[in-house]
Amino acid sequence: MAWAASPVGLLVRVEVLVTVSCALLATLVFLGSGRRTSRRPAFRLVVWLALMMSYPAVSYTIGLMQSGSFRNDLVVVWACFLLGCADGISACSLDGSDQQARTFLNQAAQVVYVLLLLLSYISSLHLQLKILLLLLWLLNVAKLGMRLQSLLSAGRDRTLFADNWLISKYMAQREYVMKSTWDFDPGTMKGYKYVVTGEKNVQDGMGAYKLEVTDDLVTVERVWQCEGSLLSKDDARSGKLKDLCLSFALFKLLQRRLNGSALDERDDVRTLVFVRRGLAGGDLCNDHERMYRVIEVELGFLFDFFYARYPSPKQTLVPETAMFVAAVALSLSTLLSSPFRRYHDHRNNIHFISTVLDIWLARLVIVLFLILELFQYLSLVLSDWHKVKMTCRYVRKQSWHGHPGMEMVLWLMSRATLTSRYWSNSVGQYSLLHACFQNQRSNLLRMPLHKWIKGRMVEARRITRRSLPVSVKRAIHALLRSEWLSYIKYGDRTLQRNDLLQDLDWATSRYAYGAIGSILIWHIATTVCDAQLLSKRTAAGGTCRARGVAGGGGSCSSLADSHEVATTLSSYCAYLLFQAPELVTDEIFDERLLMEALHRRIQQYLQGCRTMDEMFQKLSVFKPDSEESAYEQVILADGIRLSHEIQEKMPDEGLLWTVLAEMWVELLLTVTPSDDVTGHVKRLATGGELITHLWALLTHGGVIDKPKEPYYGKGS
Repeated sequence: MAWAASPVGLLVRVEVLVTVSCALLATLVFLGSGRRTSRRPAFRLVVWLALMMSYPAVSYTIGLMQSGSFRNDLVVVWACFLLGCADGISACSLDGSDQQARTFLNQAAQVVYVLLLLLSYISSLHLQLKILLLLLWLLNVAKLGMRLQSLLSAGRDRTLFADNWLISKYMAQREYVMKSTWDFDPGTMKGYKYVVTGEKNVQDGMGAYKLEVTDDLVTVERVWQCEGSLLSKDDARSGKLKDLCLSFALFKLLQRRLNGSALDERDDVRTLVFVRRGLAGGDLCNDHERMYRVIEVELGFLFDFFYARYPSPKQTLVPETAMFVAAVALSLSTLLSSPFRRYHDHRNNIHFISTVLDIWLARLVIVLFLILELFQYLSLVLSDWHKVKMTCRYVRKQSWHGHPGMEMVLWLMSRATLTSRYWSNSVGQYSLLHACFQNQRSNLLRMPLHKWIKGRMVEARRITRRSLPVSVKRAIHALLRSEWLSYIKYGDRTLQRNDLLQDLDWATSRYAYGAIGSILIWHIATTVCDAQLLSKRTAAGGTCRARGVAGGGGSCSSLADSHEVATTLSSYCAYLLFQAPELVTDEIFDERLLMEALHRRIQQYLQGCRTMDEMFQKLSVFKPDSEESAYEQVILADGIRLSHEIQEKMPDEGLLWTVLAEMWVELLLTVTPSDDVTGHVKRLATGGELITHLWALLTHGGVIDKPKEPYYGKGS
């Protein structure tokens, strides 16, 4: 304890705190943007803790430097360069404005602390080091001023109000002028004047906003019609840049849902055709990747808007470039300065307290500062936001067309990126029957733990995640590009296409317990069919279904694809009901009560079952206690009944899984439209959800609301 309170002990403590602060700041910068692709709670916890602890750690370290009973000129170097290591993320929640204000105030306080520390060492510092550190402190003040300007002039609330108002007025005016126009082509974007950049937010003398459309306005149609060689060629490079601009235009349209602005184009025939033939490519298109890629990038812009710190395409990067050049120059000058090269000469001073690591720690902090500055600057220059801005400048400036230098720079910039993925590309999986069977046999329930802890542990065992299969992407793409997209309704369209509507309509739009009940009985039926058919096939010695089975042939491949689509989406819809009900229904409380009652009833009924086979054998004969049984018993019984009827109506297993695959795609798309925009935005910060991508797609197709409420009469 005595050594810890000594000058050397305090210096060592400061060195440890500086190292910890560097680690926290590096975690923020390098891992902060990874929240959009990671579903792991541990990863999100690390980033959140780094954000919460970085500013207190830096502030405490600087305070300890001021109050310490030792003299070491390098502490000023540590403090100045620590101050320059800015954080890489701006928010961990949607309440970002207050958090950004707190972050600004914390940084302002740290700037003052470092100034006081610098003044206390001003007489002992070498002249060259004194000048460099003062310039670095001024650079930090300039950065703080830029953040204040950004916070005051281009806040999120202003964007949601003013910019959304401009886009809404533009789309309304466009609809008024072109309402009767049928001269459009979603393949070439002719007639699709969605705004990319250039809308004017001009205020009149009374402070009100008015719309002004000028030649600076760049629309999707204008990008596609650009005659510059960078965009006019029919190759992957041109397509990538054009799709990037399309994603940004769609992001602007989607923003209007954040504050409830009107979507005037929802009833325009071009809107639905845009999704079917533009994004999805039409009936003959088998390229499903482009549709998902455009929406992924669009939601990437939405993630950045809430959770990252990127300038608007209207702004210039000249201030950021000047700051970066100055930071690099000051860092290198400090590293190569004579006080650093002749550091050991100071140890002759008896009042100078030092350790073996202090000079190396100073060099480490400076190098880390350089790396973080480079990484954050490249994140701006190579961001999708900057690429959109430069592409739109290319569209507007005829002098850039054919200019080899500019086109080479834009081409290199379009290829370079620091963002390889925009979301986790995975789907949650939850099986109601399997979860209930596992729960009633789980030893966790017998452990002496708090109820909340046991609930979280049981929940973690219930839910799994898997990569989104290509077969699922293709199945969804096939429906979105078909003419049946306009007629989806709780599974009726699938039954109608397969001549089963008359026999099974009781289980879709006419189901007595609504859309959620319909999803549950189809989920139960799918699970039971999967288990029973697998049991029959095993007993018969069959091998054709699972992927990778030798000798399967083309029919086995098709059967495996349909089975994968049906079971994956069935488990995903059940996962949404269990884990994210706000994304599929407005009656969240009723849905939770239903799920809890259904869990209890199934667990009670399965008591005594020791194997899966016993569970499914017992379920196959389940009957409600009486005609007046509780709704959870009726839903379970209806699910079992539906599984029997499905197998009876479709004895061919290939047809059965094909119909179930189409049914689950339609059920998922039916419940996708939602007004809970906040729920979708929150999910972007935890890896994203497939239903969020479909929600954005349907929004651009004019599908804003769920189909009309199903008939709640007595089921047949």
